[in-house]
Amino acid sequence: MAYQLFNHQTSSLSELDMEMIRHIPPGGNWKNIPEYIPSRRLEKIRKSGGRTTYYGRLSWDKPAYTITTYFNRPGNGTYIHPEQNRLISFREAARIQSFPDAYRFFGPKSALLDQIGNAVPPLLAEVIARAIPGETVADIFAGAGGLSFGFKLAGYTPITALEMNVHSARTYEYNHPEARVIRGDATKEDALEEFTESIIEVVGEGKLDALIGGPPCQGFSTAGWRRANDPRNMLWRAYFEAVERLKPRWFLMENVPGLLSTPAVDDNTGEVTGILVIDVIYSEFQRLGYNIVHFILKAEEFGVPQRRRRLFVLGFRKDEDDIARIVATKLPPKPRINKPISVLEAIDNLPPLGVNDGEEVVLLEQLLPNSPYQKWVQGVIKHDELFINSKLAIPEYIA
Repeated sequence: MAYQLFNHQTSSLSELDMEMIRHIPPGGNWKNIPEYIPSRRLEKIRKSGGRTTYYGRLSWDKPAYTITTYFNRPGNGTYIHPEQNRLISFREAARIQSFPDAYRFFGPKSALLDQIGNAVPPLLAEVIARAIPGETVADIFAGAGGLSFGFKLAGYTPITALEMNVHSARTYEYNHPEARVIRGDATKEDALEEFTESIIEVVGEGKLDALIGGPPCQGFSTAGWRRANDPRNMLWRAYFEAVERLKPRWFLMENVPGLLSTPAVDDNTGEVTGILVIDVIYSEFQRLGYNIVHFILKAEEFGVPQRRRRLFVLGFRKDEDDIARIVATKLPPKPRINKPISVLEAIDNLPPLGVNDGEEVVLLEQLLPNSPYQKWVQGVIKHDELFINSKLAIPEYIA
């Protein structure tokens, strides 16, 4: 049976990059590049003792390192294919993020980098969503829809999403046809009002089960400058206002672990205070009538073939006693598997490519899966079967 494959395309590389990556073995990095190869960036890395993930080549037998929005640059992380002298394709990156092959991304390559690199791995979102029973979910700062797709896997129905980027919104619309997608800026009154009114029209005021979202977090990230006065750090306030208007039974806000140590900024003076952002978030949501917890999850412990750490802030209304009991006993969730899924299990059956190669859509005569994970991303088995039938599954968790 013919198999339709989306986004199996690679980025371009300079001749200098190509010369460098030829010297890097599986699991290797910048330290394997001969010193006679001229590179100002390498000179800086050697002087500063840069991260071992720079100019990294993936290993077949291990999970990948974190996929960021820069997986088109070999010097910014571990993005070189384990065997072929090229960077991983967009589809390979999507698989490593736990998106099924049927999940199609739209836009130019620069847009795909942002959509895939910024996404919450669906399998990570699903493990939280399945712990709290519910039916309806709305997504603010929706991006490409990784959080929403995880909730769909857990049985929720996305009803409305708010996203300002035209390419991300198109990707969300294609993969979540059941939801209304509002293209707008969450910090603007008209967009936020349309978003909240759309949800209330469907479920009624205070009847939404879950509000989810990941406000842009570059200002919080330890991978960036971690600027305490970065205006993007205040975008969580738009999320706060959506919670205030909708009063969902519970909400989930995703971010990077660096948020926990980021100082807050005074709204009036713009100066850094002695209070942490997470403390402000706790205080503000508690004032709205929500109990708050937060936890960090390791993606590789939940079936995502990638070492990725994400922070989740979960709030539930103080009148929701059932959710309180669930949070006390089931959250944060216990690891789902005993051993991480490897890069080999995730991507080894995808067709070989060259540099700046591939098509947005390709029709293959067949694509035979070589692992349970590949069976899942190809739609051969359901996601529950991936864990129930896997030798890696932890029986206590499945039970």
